[in-house]
Amino acid sequence: MDVSRLPEPMRKRLEELAAKPPLEIVRSYLASYYSDAADLDEVRAIQQQLAQINIRSHQERLSALEAVIADPPPEPGTLSRLVAWDANWVLDDESDAAALQFLRDAAQLLREVIATAPPTAERWHGWPPQSR
Repeated sequence: MDVSRLPEPMRKRLEELAAKPPLEIVRSYLASYYSDAADLDEVRAIQQQLAQINIRSHQERLSALEAVIADPPPEPGTLSRLVAWDANWVLDDESDAAALQFLRDAAQLLREVIATAPPTAERWHGWPPQSR
């Protein structure tokens, strides 16, 4: 999609989405899809169902997860609270290291869902979308 051809209000909205802090996007994603899920199979099933039509939000969330994984918050306990409170997920090990692995697994789940999405699913040709 050539973003430069979109009407100004839509371009502005995309810029706002792209400017959101990755930790905020990850927090929202975990709270929305993990907090009430019984297990990872349920999370995967919901993501696969959504991916039948559109994977743009998957791409945005994967990008945010990758950013948080690459540069975790410096404050001790941030990631463990993210998983425990926002994802409502109980880990055997409550450390930030275990929470980081949880986020890696969440990112891998999204990669797999994106990879198996049908070619007809709407997608960005990279996140954030760029003008060509």
